Amino acid sequence: MEQLEQKAYQYMKYYHLCNEGDRLLVACSGGADSMALLHFLYKEKDRLGVTVAAIHVNHMLRGEDAERDRQFVEAFCQERDIPVYAIDIPIPEILQREKGNLQAICRRERYRYFEKIMIESSSTHLVVAHHADDQVESVIMALTRGSSASGITGIKRERPFANGHLIRPFLSVTKNDIHTYLQRNEQAYREDSSNKKDSYTRNRIRHHVVPLLAGENPRVADAFRQYTEKAQADEDLLQSLAQEVFHEVVAIINEDSWRICIKAFQNKPLALQRRIILLLLKYLYKDTTIVQSYTLWNSILELTSSTAGNATLHLPKGVVAIRQYDELIIKKKQISSVEKSPLMVTLNTWTNLTNNLRVYIGKLSDERPSDTTPSAKTYFFQIEQVPLPLYVRTRMNGDRINLLGLNQHKRISRIFIDEKVPMALRDEWPVIVTQEDEVIALPGLRIGNCFSYCERSTDDAFIIVDQQTL
Repeated sequence: MEQLEQKAYQYMKYYHLCNEGDRLLVACSGGADSMALLHFLYKEKDRLGVTVAAIHVNHMLRGEDAERDRQFVEAFCQERDIPVYAIDIPIPEILQREKGNLQAICRRERYRYFEKIMIESSSTHLVVAHHADDQVESVIMALTRGSSASGITGIKRERPFANGHLIRPFLSVTKNDIHTYLQRNEQAYREDSSNKKDSYTRNRIRHHVVPLLAGENPRVADAFRQYTEKAQADEDLLQSLAQEVFHEVVAIINEDSWRICIKAFQNKPLALQRRIILLLLKYLYKDTTIVQSYTLWNSILELTSSTAGNATLHLPKGVVAIRQYDELIIKKKQISSVEKSPLMVTLNTWTNLTNNLRVYIGKLSDERPSDTTPSAKTYFFQIEQVPLPLYVRTRMNGDRINLLGLNQHKRISRIFIDEKVPMALRDEWPVIVTQEDEVIALPGLRIGNCFSYCERSTDDAFIIVDQQTL
């Protein structure tokens, strides 16, 4: 058995990258790496107990050369009765329309097609040809960019994808192993001229940095493989621990706001603090460049290092982090439906408000809802004194409320201070008003004197305030 075959086969078995009966869909560009991968898996399919199909994407960036790549892959598959899926994607047209990053658009469109065929063909695994030398380049690139801890652990050998998994069995072999394998099996492949250009960061590292490292240590690819395997195992453990403690220190206020209890956060080890922040950033951003920004997550970490005084940090894409009252509120700056216009509270129906609050108004003769939470509170009132319907809006300058148990009006701004409501939540806190715009309740905080905790003989209606997380 050749060196590549032995390494890749043992790697797949050791890490259980696939099992007997699996259906492998091999991404094949026609280049050396993917041709060696397709050739190897086809040759070993019976021993692995799998079926093999190929998938090819022509980005239409290199004219006739790209078309010949597709023809080459299709011919290889037809000679061996390997099912092949291929598509031409007009990347130049998409690029002109979107004005985005060429590599990012190519990857997005390519993987969209991979996902589509993966599902349609009922394949269990997408197999790609990243190898040990690619791992070296990826780690160096991540370190150069200043990526997070998870970013510098390198390319993962397996991850969920579409209806199955994406696997990389060639992370166990080097570029030299691949070329030796192709030569001994007299297997041709296509050369992509763009790989020789120094236009891309990866190519510059491949052509100039990696050879220097190989000059110092000819087995540098093996050294990086050993490092990434250990680092990924450590990172997986730390990520799982961070997931477990995340909800101990982070409360989801609503889909656009989160609260961190700073004291509880400070009690966690620094390694977990960093990963908790990264998890939160993943909720906020889909852009991995933003999520892995050292400057960004370190700025948030510094904000949680103290509970003295108030502080505000403006984050990318309109997100703001505000430290106040031993809490850190992180929220997207979005105008809620309540802020846009007053919201009418409908009788005998839950009305959802901001901050995970909801209210239900009904007559005493009506049946009460059965889906309330243990934290729900019920108050009683007379419709004659508080005519329906009621409305919900956000606070306005000068708002006051005559509180239950108090003989005088109190400013809402003062209630927010007394109740220690973070500044980040005050402008969007729901305020219940009458048809005459008189404030009668701050759901989740205080209620007006028109309500009663106990049902009175004159009461004929009730209001339920259900507060799920606050």
